[in-house]
Amino acid sequence: MQVRFVAQPHGSQLGKLFLSELANPQPPTAVTIVSAFVARATIHRLKSRLRELHAAGTKVRLVIGVDMGGTSKEVLQELCSWSPIEVFVFKNKKAGVTFHPKIYVVERHHVADFFVGSNNLTDGGLFKNYEGAVHLSYSLPADAASLTAAKSELSKFLTPDAPVAKLLDKEYLTKLLARSDIPSEAESRQRARTAKVGSPSSAADDAFGFEPTPGALELPPNYQDLVLTANSAKLSEIKKGAKKAAQSGTKKVKKGGIMAAEPLAQIAPVSFYMELNATDGAKPKAGGKSNIPGEQRIPLPAIWSAQDYWGWPDNYTLSINPGANRKRAKKDEDPNKEKVDRIYRNWYPVWELSLVGDATKRVRKAVRMYFYENSSDFRFTAGELKSWGGEPGDIVKITRVDDGTVDFSCELVKKTHPLHAKWATYCKTGEKTDRGFGFD
Repeated sequence: MQVRFVAQPHGSQLGKLFLSELANPQPPTAVTIVSAFVARATIHRLKSRLRELHAAGTKVRLVIGVDMGGTSKEVLQELCSWSPIEVFVFKNKKAGVTFHPKIYVVERHHVADFFVGSNNLTDGGLFKNYEGAVHLSYSLPADAASLTAAKSELSKFLTPDAPVAKLLDKEYLTKLLARSDIPSEAESRQRARTAKVGSPSSAADDAFGFEPTPGALELPPNYQDLVLTANSAKLSEIKKGAKKAAQSGTKKVKKGGIMAAEPLAQIAPVSFYMELNATDGAKPKAGGKSNIPGEQRIPLPAIWSAQDYWGWPDNYTLSINPGANRKRAKKDEDPNKEKVDRIYRNWYPVWELSLVGDATKRVRKAVRMYFYENSSDFRFTAGELKSWGGEPGDIVKITRVDDGTVDFSCELVKKTHPLHAKWATYCKTGEKTDRGFGFD
């Protein structure tokens, strides 16, 4: 038997090790995952491969917990749709008892690999968090006795049964979805936000230290499309409701309420790609061109679907330009016309901007990122996009860095550069969006 320790994230990432085992061309005879908490994005990373294995004859089983709000209703719905793959929900209703194990097992005829540690089936647990685990590899038949002993000791988790473990079928799912102690995705994010300690963007917060850490792997494109499509539809619904309410006069609705609403789901992307619109400071028109050179709008679904990535809302501060202090836009404007406050949410993170193909075009600076509530626009301002000749159809790749000195990198690639064609594959045109955008 071989034993190795896994010190995540700087040593190894358990998610990469486990996915590597699943990708082995020799199909396993059985795959068992036991986890107290489960995240929706993470199971989508495994979904395709686990289904392939099951179809090829591998025995696939998941045993999951629902204690402490660590698994959402949407996760249960998704896993229930994986039938006939076995999914068990493990819960003892005795007060003060929590289901908390994390075990990942891949069995083949000649070897059985066990990963046992603190790693939940979440992006944090498998990739980003500080976690400790041990990888035990049993060679067969030499280690058969040791493997049998291990499986016997862990049998309560690996082969669960009643009364504390129940198979997740449609009837049981209906019962679970009706419970208030199992949160929705939105409720889970609210709880996580409330429990958050420390602010990496605040230099004044010196109670804790900082060091850069690796991120998660790229999400499957189909999951990103699913989240963006669902959130885009939800945003359209909110906008229509706000407009209807404002027109009816039943109540005054601020457009800024859109970003206050909770998204249906979230993604954790590696990078964001977006085609530019005009950067020359043209007068605003129906297309939404900015009157500030280098200013660009990021489509709201892109912000709403990846709030942590953009630092929303924790890093943004409120500023109001009172309507009474504003000058009339036109000489003939009615002086008695009600002046509306301009409401902004601002953040000034450090960006490293560069022009692909020109090593002389690189600068590090604070960039204003802001949400303008009055028009529900999310924008950033980088004059270099104009001065370096950025034109409509050129593409920017914005990547969250968080290395302690830079928050984002922003690379501009011109249409004439060979890399443009590759980046363009990420830029899909969404509903009511004249520019392509997307994530990897």
